[in-house]
Amino acid sequence: MSSLRSAKNGESPIMNRRKFCSLTGTSLAGMAAGPAIADHHAGDAKPFKAMFAPHSGLLPTSPKDYLDQMKFAYDHGFRSWEENWLSRKDAKLCDKVGEFAKDKGILLGVTVITGGNGVKFWDPGEDGIKNILADMKKGVEHCKRTGQTNMTMIPGPRDPKMPYEEQIKKAADLMKRCCDIVEGHGIILAQEPLSHGVKGGPPLLRSFEDGHKLCTAVNRKSCKVLADFFHEGQIGNGPKLIENAEKIWDQVSYIQYGDSPGRKEPGTGKLDYVAVTKFLRKKGYTGPIGMEHGASKKGKEGLDALISSYRKVDA
Repeated sequence: MSSLRSAKNGESPIMNRRKFCSLTGTSLAGMAAGPAIADHHAGDAKPFKAMFAPHSGLLPTSPKDYLDQMKFAYDHGFRSWEENWLSRKDAKLCDKVGEFAKDKGILLGVTVITGGNGVKFWDPGEDGIKNILADMKKGVEHCKRTGQTNMTMIPGPRDPKMPYEEQIKKAADLMKRCCDIVEGHGIILAQEPLSHGVKGGPPLLRSFEDGHKLCTAVNRKSCKVLADFFHEGQIGNGPKLIENAEKIWDQVSYIQYGDSPGRKEPGTGKLDYVAVTKFLRKKGYTGPIGMEHGASKKGKEGLDALISSYRKVDA
C-alpha cells in the first residue's frame, strides 16, 4: 500500500483464502447500462501462471475507462486485479467490477478497509474504537458488492518510547473486535508492515516479523499478514526476503511485489523476484500477487518492459 490464516484441522491457510476467492462465471447483463467494454486486440496473450494483479493507471497505453483497463489487463494475460482504493469508489462501479471479475474468472486482490487514520491501536480511545469499527462495517458492505476477501489494514502508529511487546498486546484487543465484525463474512484483515511512516508517526508494523507478532497475538483466521516484499526489501532485508517470508508463512494471506529501490517492476531494482515467485509456488500460494509499484517507462516501450519483466519472473 502507498502513503494496504490460522489454519484449522491441518488445512492450509492459503487454501482457506483461496476458497473465499474462487470466482465463478455469471452474466454481465447487469452491466448493459454502463460504459461499453472496449475491444482491445492486443489480446489473446498467454495467461500468466501466477496471479499477478495490476491496478488502474499502471499499464502504459491502457485506456482511461476503469472497466476498459481491466479488459486491457486481461487481454495482456493478467488474471487478477488489485485496487487499494476500490473501497472508496462509487458503489455502482464496484458492482460492475465484481460482475466483470466473475464473468472473466479474475481474482480480485486487496482493497483498503482502514488506513488507521492516526488511531493508536494500542490506546485507541472511545472515538478511535468507534471510527475503526465503523470502517470494518463499511468494508463488509463493500465486499458484498465485489466478492473480495483480503482487505488491507494499517493498525496505526507505534510509540518508540513504549515497550513494543506491550503495544502489540494492547493492539490485539482492538484487532479482535475488528475480527468479530468481518470474520463471519469470510473477510481477512491483511495487516501490512510498511517501510514509511503513517499518520501519527512510524508504523506499528514495520517488518514481516512485526506483522507476525500481531497476528499471532490476535490468533484469528481473519487477521493475517500482507507480505509486501518491496517494504521488506526497503528496510534492508532484501537479501533475506525468502528466509523472512518462510519464518512468518503460517500467518501470510496475501502478497505484493515492487522492486527496491525505485518501486517499479521487477528487474529495475535489487530484489530477486524470480526466486521469490519460485518460493511462493513451492509454498502452494495461488492467490493474487499485487503489482504494488509504478512503471519504469512510458508508452508502448513501458508496457513491453513491464510485461517482459513479469514474463521473466513467471518462467
